[in-house]
Amino acid sequence: MKKQIKYLIVAVLFVSMAIPETVNSQGWGGRWKPGFWDNWSVNVNGGLTSFFGDLSLYDTDIAEKLSKESGPAFGMLMSKYLSQDRFAITGQLLYGTLKGQNSTTMFNASIIEYNLQGRVYFLNLFSPDNLSNFDIVGYAGLGQFKFKSEQYKIEDPSDKSIEDTGTPEFVYFFGFGIEYKFLDKFGITADMGMRQAQNDKLDDLVKNKNYDYYSYLSFGFTYYIDSFKKSSRRGGRSSSFRSHGRAPMRRRR
Repeated sequence: MKKQIKYLIVAVLFVSMAIPETVNSQGWGGRWKPGFWDNWSVNVNGGLTSFFGDLSLYDTDIAEKLSKESGPAFGMLMSKYLSQDRFAITGQLLYGTLKGQNSTTMFNASIIEYNLQGRVYFLNLFSPDNLSNFDIVGYAGLGQFKFKSEQYKIEDPSDKSIEDTGTPEFVYFFGFGIEYKFLDKFGITADMGMRQAQNDKLDDLVKNKNYDYYSYLSFGFTYYIDSFKKSSRRGGRSSSFRSHGRAPMRRRR
């Protein structure tokens, strides 16, 4: 499982960075090629982070997992789109909380994660003439996270131990989601990502030499940025990256 996750991450990141950034123009002003400061978005999101490890009992029961082994979380993503919105390079900042227990022990933890990921927009990739405002997204990446975990004995809460990372730990992850643009510059998202910590200490219980996992289920709000430059006009037409050279009022995901 660990090797498969790493291979998937490497493949997605390589493809995302290797694909050339091109754009076709059928509108006024001829061909326009977006630069580094064009075609970005910012997404804010919130949801639940869930724990999978030695102190988790409901890994196959979604309802129990979300109610008993999950905690509130929120994050922010900033994306640079490539190759007519088929790919994106994204940076993410995430804060989340985790919890879990077995028959004798329980724990609570908080995490702060930052990462870099490659994202693939499947409808745009496999249907170049896709004009819908909906897309299916796959992503994978790597990053670092810090956490603080407090473990308690159920019969005696005063009997506790604390695991507080002094240095960031590596994390690998992959996930899928959906995205829908409901206005010219605004959209909504939903996605689910699974993360593998590179240690077995999230619940402060090292056992069986298996790494701990945590997931992030989120819903978000996106603001699309045509350009960070003051002027986004090229030859008399809007440089909107959603339009790809078509009529400025029609943006494509």
